[in-house]
Amino acid sequence: MYAEVMIATNTFFNYTVLAFANRIGWIENQKRYLLLSAFVAGVITVVFSNHFSTLFLTFFLMIGIAFWKKRTQIVKAITLTLLASIFAGGLLTAIAPMYRNASNSFMILNYAVIATGGLYLLTKHVLHLHISQTERELIYPSSIKLFDQTKELILFIDSGNVCTEPLSNDPVHFIAAEALKPILPDTLYEVINSWDSSHYKGLDMLPKEYASKVRLIPIATVQKEKSWVIGIKYEEWIVNDQPLPKGYIVLTRGKDKFPHEADGILHSSTYYHLKKRSVK
Repeated sequence: MYAEVMIATNTFFNYTVLAFANRIGWIENQKRYLLLSAFVAGVITVVFSNHFSTLFLTFFLMIGIAFWKKRTQIVKAITLTLLASIFAGGLLTAIAPMYRNASNSFMILNYAVIATGGLYLLTKHVLHLHISQTERELIYPSSIKLFDQTKELILFIDSGNVCTEPLSNDPVHFIAAEALKPILPDTLYEVINSWDSSHYKGLDMLPKEYASKVRLIPIATVQKEKSWVIGIKYEEWIVNDQPLPKGYIVLTRGKDKFPHEADGILHSSTYYHLKKRSVK
């Protein structure tokens, strides 16, 4: 039983450091290769743990299996995986005295959770910091298609916009109503423009032909109060020559509130989506 726990823990740890390198380095290799690599390395490490050379060889075998389809980025993968391993190893060394009297199984499982949590927080911090430092570069031209009509928009990616549609978890973007008025049906635009977001309402007041295109989306105000807004499902949205994943648009009444005179703000995940597709 102990061997199985060790293999599972090593696999979990290996996958975490590989996923860190995959995300931070914008390598974006398929997760099944990361998982297979993590498992193979975990088994070898446990079975041949008495040999120091095993650790060295297993590391490069793990990198090879995980990133063999991304050979042009193998040096970056090695560097980032090493950094993640050093960070996690240092974190575990620091907390080791706390588990001096704990059982081996309990200690190993806790190590895995803490290392994973630490790397996850580090990933989020690094990505958020990168967005903040490149804020001026996050203005993109785009073309959106709604109700069989297209409109050109200038948009800004806001790292603070993490709003999602609760049922699908699809991202929600905010666009000035005046920017989309020319391509929205008049009846739909009037309903949305007169919408009172401070009170929950159903969608009965909307024309039935638009029912499949809209959702009620809860958002939190600055005062932490929840309000409900109408989200419109877009048909197609090309940003910086890249198609956005499916999502929703919420119309706002003021355009002057957006940075850099943009027509709206995109969900923070748009940055990751565009960035990973720009890395070859």
